[in-house]
Amino acid sequence: MPADLPPPADRARQQAAIGYIRAKVDQLLGLMGTLPLRAEELDDDTLIELDPIGIVADSFAQILTHLEETNHDLALARKQIRAIFDALEAAVIVVNPDDTVADCNRLALTWFFPDEGCASLNGRRFMEICSHGASLRALGGDGGREYDFQFGGRHYHAIMSEILDADGRREKIVYLFFDLTRQKAAEANLHLYAQVFDHTGEGILITDADNRIVEVNAAFSRITGYDAASLLGRDPKLLQSGLHEPAFYDAMWRELNENDFWKGEIYDRTRDGSVIPLLQSITVVRDEGGRKTHHIAIITDITHLKETQSRLDFLAHHDVLTGLPNRLLFSDRLEQALIRAKRDCSMFGLLFIDLDRFKYINDSLGHHIGDLVLVEVARRLQALVRRSDTVGRLGGDEFVVLMEQVARHEDIPLLAGKIVTALRLPFVIEGQELHLGCSIGITLFPEDGLDAVNLLKNADAAMYRAKESGRDGYVRFSLDLSDSVDEKLSLENALRGAVRREEFTLHYQPIVDLERGRVIAAEALIRWPGAPVGIEGPARFIPLVEETRLIVPIGTWVLREALRVFRDWRAAGLELDYISVNISAAQLAHVDFAPGIAALLDEFAIDGTHLQLELTENVLMRDITICRPPLLRLRERGVRIAIDDFGTGYSSLAYLKQLPIDNLKIDRSFVHDIPGDPSDAAIAAAIIGLAHTLGLEAIAEGIETAAQEAFLLGVGCHRMQGFRYARALPSDAFASYCANFPTSI
Repeated sequence: MPADLPPPADRARQQAAIGYIRAKVDQLLGLMGTLPLRAEELDDDTLIELDPIGIVADSFAQILTHLEETNHDLALARKQIRAIFDALEAAVIVVNPDDTVADCNRLALTWFFPDEGCASLNGRRFMEICSHGASLRALGGDGGREYDFQFGGRHYHAIMSEILDADGRREKIVYLFFDLTRQKAAEANLHLYAQVFDHTGEGILITDADNRIVEVNAAFSRITGYDAASLLGRDPKLLQSGLHEPAFYDAMWRELNENDFWKGEIYDRTRDGSVIPLLQSITVVRDEGGRKTHHIAIITDITHLKETQSRLDFLAHHDVLTGLPNRLLFSDRLEQALIRAKRDCSMFGLLFIDLDRFKYINDSLGHHIGDLVLVEVARRLQALVRRSDTVGRLGGDEFVVLMEQVARHEDIPLLAGKIVTALRLPFVIEGQELHLGCSIGITLFPEDGLDAVNLLKNADAAMYRAKESGRDGYVRFSLDLSDSVDEKLSLENALRGAVRREEFTLHYQPIVDLERGRVIAAEALIRWPGAPVGIEGPARFIPLVEETRLIVPIGTWVLREALRVFRDWRAAGLELDYISVNISAAQLAHVDFAPGIAALLDEFAIDGTHLQLELTENVLMRDITICRPPLLRLRERGVRIAIDDFGTGYSSLAYLKQLPIDNLKIDRSFVHDIPGDPSDAAIAAAIIGLAHTLGLEAIAEGIETAAQEAFLLGVGCHRMQGFRYARALPSDAFASYCANFPTSI
């Protein structure tokens, strides 16, 4: 035994302690593994030498240190797990088997329980918590393992999983919730894009980087006739029409490579072989590295647009009504004819055609009837010319014919004669038989002009000469007509200025009744005091007034002024039966003619019986169907109607019966040589007898001598007008003349 062992009494206590320590050492050794020997291998002395109490103390210190380290690691792990738990992009709720909440993460509180804390949820039943939302309640019980629902205006996907112990018993239930709101929005956008792709009216084609078709929409298939299956994997070249040169495609690819975009019109061929015009745009798609990945082509079928453009182009160069070349296209063809004729030293002719009496038809029967007449005129003209000739409409009732490759001068008048004959034939429009006619002016290149402007101007001048010569014929241009055109243009300008400045005045010629011995009426006659030298008389400017349609505004002024003066005369005590005003065909055919006169009668408070309208036979006979309605309407207001210059036109008893006529005025040409000329005397007597037979009054014009007066009185004519009684007088002089009439003859 070692010398330093304690005394026996102490050894006994030590032995008791050694037994206890030996048992604990085994445990410590097992736990710590700090000693190389097992406890039973040690004798008591060795144990005493080893200082087991110290060893135990040291071991417990090590154990405590280890436990502290372990607790620290566990706390750190717990923090890390909680951080991960709260950092999850999913809401997590952990539930105990008894349905109480064990834990939840931050997102669960934020999404579903913003007013709660995690601690306040622990221990509460899950079904109670689910009362915050019916959708969450569906996951408790029979809600299923996975479930989509909406809560608070957002979309969620829920997954339920279980944690089991070693015996397979449920220890925990874990609920995970994922926010699908952005995903749902993205899906909705993708669905919208798919709908747009499939239902847009424009065709869409997508190719890969190798220009192989990977996708087309329904519109592309509809436009091209190819279904998707027949296009996928193929090169878009299969659509090429063959109408474009290689340079076209080279330019297209060059722009695509430089700008990643191209847009233009292209012609492609559909599956059935038809060629269609397309408006196409191509965009290059690149990845983040700038590498080309796709091409997107959008096509629009512009067939209707092209048709519209063609139609607009046609309308820009053709008359809408007749389909004939308009002024623009005709001028171009005339210029081309000039170039060819100058190059070939050849001749061509130009015919300027103006319809006679068309304005009267148009104004009285309406534009609808007038349009149908113009269409028929165009048809007749086209039927008369050669395929190489051009018929054009310049506007209104003016037509032109360009006759190229003329071999003989007489060919032009020959065509003009055929046109006059064709347009002289009746026009049957909607059951009505209408009569027109035309006046034609002719020019030839190079004799009558070396450019388009002069050729047309000279043809127009020749046409007006044809009208002045009685209409319904043709005239070839001559140099004297050019001076006439310039003079006419100057006069027309002066007339238009006179209308604006109201430079006209009226004079009044008495109409006397020798049986009653007094002046019974006045004929209003227009005068132009400021007219150019030599044009003062109405016979010089009235034809141009009618030709330029200035007769309508001037005629209205004449009616107004005449009725105003008549009213003033009557107010001053001058009693006349009526005032007589001459009316032109253009006025009679105007749609507002009868209503306008009725309005003037009302304005001046004059009864219709105090107004007489004088019309020539030629005006009435041009188209009785046009004249009759307004005259009958005016007869309802009591307005008198007189036939002026009777016997010089196309007299007809038929029209005298159809129209509301009151007076026949015997033209001065039949009065001038009576009683010395038996023929004139017989005609005058016949007219007077005809008037009496029909219940009409006869008025003789141009009475200058007592012999003329005596003869007419002898054959029953008492109403007369002429220089024997008075010239046309200003209104004041006329009133004075009437007051002194019994002594003035």
